[in-house]
Amino acid sequence: GADELSAVLALLPSMKSPTVNELAGEGGYAVETVVSKKEINTLIPALKDAGATGILELPISKIIA
Repeated sequence: GADELSAVLALLPSMKSPTVNELAGEGGYAVETVVSKKEINTLIPALKDAGATGILELPISKIIA
């Protein structure tokens, strides 16, 4: 819900701000952000503790800012 979303967003680093999309008919949210490799191992457990589920980690080959 909204409380979990706020807790998750408070943990997320981002180049600008995370992308948040509401899921159809489920009352949940999809959140996308870019995280440095050195942060991911501590971030994922913190996100789970904050209520995040269905976490995907995908590699990025290049970021052009």
